[in-house]
Amino acid sequence: MTIPEEPAAYCLWCGTAMVERRLFGRLRQACPECAYIHFRATPTAVGALVYRRREVLLVRRAVDPGKGQWSFPAGFQDYGETAEQTAQREVWEETGLKIGLERVLDVALSRANPHKLVNVIVYLARAVAGELAAADDALEARFFPLEELPSNIGFESNRDILLHLQRQFPSGDIH
Repeated sequence: MTIPEEPAAYCLWCGTAMVERRLFGRLRQACPECAYIHFRATPTAVGALVYRRREVLLVRRAVDPGKGQWSFPAGFQDYGETAEQTAQREVWEETGLKIGLERVLDVALSRANPHKLVNVIVYLARAVAGELAAADDALEARFFPLEELPSNIGFESNRDILLHLQRQFPSGDIH
């Protein structure tokens, strides 16, 4: 996958034309006037694997990437929002459920988005309130038994986590 560069032609602070300088071990764009350095950042997406007993909540995506495929409720972290807040917001927006977060389940670098690399944080969570209903960018939302997952799971990170859970909890409740 080729990820396009995101050059900054002008300084975001003072408007001076940026120059390229070797800083912190690599070439970076920097302002020659005010010392602003343009750090290219990897965006973060956050989601939750919501479970009840041996079932996991999946949503069928209404948008690309992965349109029509099943995945955990997830989305991009808004500026100033904590990862925990993002997971709770995304699950609420896509499923109508309020969740309690238990622990971080996985952190991965995803190449699933054709336009950018994305850090993905997935929490293990339980529903604590609300009524399950697909909304926002989800076509469907439902719980699946861990042994009867749909065949069209989107995103390698989702498939890896579900496979890991199947191996970690061959019987009994997920926790």
